[in-house]
Amino acid sequence: MVAAGLGLNLLFGLEAAADLPWVRPVPALSPDLLALVLLGGLLPVHRPDRPRLRLPVGRALLAGGLLLAAGLRLADRIARELLGRPLDPAGDLPHVGNVAEMLATVLPWVGVRTVFPVAAVLVAGLAVGVHVALGLLAAARERTGRTVRRTLAVAAALLLCIPALHPPGGSAVIGAISLAPAALAPPVAITEPPLPAAPDLGGADFILLFVESYGVAAFEDAGRRARLEEAAARLEADAAAGGFDFRSAQIQSPTFGGGSWKAHAALFSGVWVDREDRYRAVVRSQRESLARRFAAAGYRTVAFEPGIQGRWPEGQWYGFDRIADAAAIGYDGPEMGWWKIPDQFTLYSLYGQELAAAVRPVFAKVSLIMSHIPYWPVPPYVTPWSRYDDGTAYDGPLRSVAHDDARDQDELSERYVTSLEYQLRILGGFLREFVPRRSLVVVVGDHQPPRLALHDSDSWATPIHLFSQDPALVRPFETLGFERTLIPERGTSWRMSDFPRDVSRLFPSDGVDRPEAP
Repeated sequence: MVAAGLGLNLLFGLEAAADLPWVRPVPALSPDLLALVLLGGLLPVHRPDRPRLRLPVGRALLAGGLLLAAGLRLADRIARELLGRPLDPAGDLPHVGNVAEMLATVLPWVGVRTVFPVAAVLVAGLAVGVHVALGLLAAARERTGRTVRRTLAVAAALLLCIPALHPPGGSAVIGAISLAPAALAPPVAITEPPLPAAPDLGGADFILLFVESYGVAAFEDAGRRARLEEAAARLEADAAAGGFDFRSAQIQSPTFGGGSWKAHAALFSGVWVDREDRYRAVVRSQRESLARRFAAAGYRTVAFEPGIQGRWPEGQWYGFDRIADAAAIGYDGPEMGWWKIPDQFTLYSLYGQELAAAVRPVFAKVSLIMSHIPYWPVPPYVTPWSRYDDGTAYDGPLRSVAHDDARDQDELSERYVTSLEYQLRILGGFLREFVPRRSLVVVVGDHQPPRLALHDSDSWATPIHLFSQDPALVRPFETLGFERTLIPERGTSWRMSDFPRDVSRLFPSDGVDRPEAP
């Protein structure tokens, strides 16, 4: 009986952590176990002279419910620890398979054919264990006298009134019940006003580059900051060589540690997309996106998305003239881990396919993804970029891009910084050599990295940089707090959903907004 109680208490009290071991027990008393003891002391005991079902259906259902509640509680603790927010069942759980597949791709000792069978065996084993533990507790209850049962019930009731004794997050059952309304909530209504007309940039190209997991926390540690200051100084020199002026600020992302699509949708819609239901409402709506506004202003609108390796039905809402997914980008070199395509080639492909021969202004959205967890392999910087044309980009030893590269999870923070150094390096080369005409280049981090990489990260702000060879396209942003630096220091409440309206306000258009459905 003691072992059964300790096992259930352990299951209901697991805690998530950003450092190893990622899941660990905590010294606490589970309110769910205390509730079972309380109910066991108050409910009548089975009499041997009454008929009894041989198949304990009720116990099996209770075991399944408790295991589900414990699983949801642990998932919620993981979300709070790594993503800085509670679990969003509708938004998070559908991506569990993708995460497992990614781990199976980048970790050679984990295979897809191993992960799911092992997970299934583990869940089945836990279900059996919970069922057996409940049976042992029920048998012990039947052997225990009424006075002892009532004494245990009173003790459990008193301990339930002392939250300090309970594990973080409290009751798994109550937590699971509280998640149900969010999962079953009706579709949300988007009430934000439609976007204004596209800003009048005088025919300049508008190139929007999202850098994956590029958060201001990257600069908050002295060691990381020193390395990134050096990378930023090189980026500044490259920008100057290309004739670019620049400004930077901080901007608040609606998501933390993942969920890049919500940040992208917020900036393109003017809606604060902080939950999955709001994301679905936006991409299913008739709202016009920033891309559609630029298209109405005469721009060719394109998206280069190396992370899109299959269907992307949400892309229809954005309304791009063309979406170049992983296949259309055209990379045929060695695969760079899960993401396959080096970001440097994505930028080079944007130049070759769209910018070099453009006959009208271009609005381009690009996702740079090599700084996405697990941050490896980080490819070497290729120079000259034309080596991609003759297939010599990665001649020689490929240890830095091969799957046998060392993978120590304790080095995630160092690897994260390495991936950002790579991003800033290729951005500098792109500005210096491959932005062929008057443009406004916007570089923005989509969200903070998960705490798995930076254990001390808690800000939801990300850097945003503006580059242009025409100072008149960057100076107006000083009214929004932008400064001439590549490491923005000042905190801000400016949000990604504010961006499209503020840019249109800074560069007002004489065009007339078309009405649209909310």
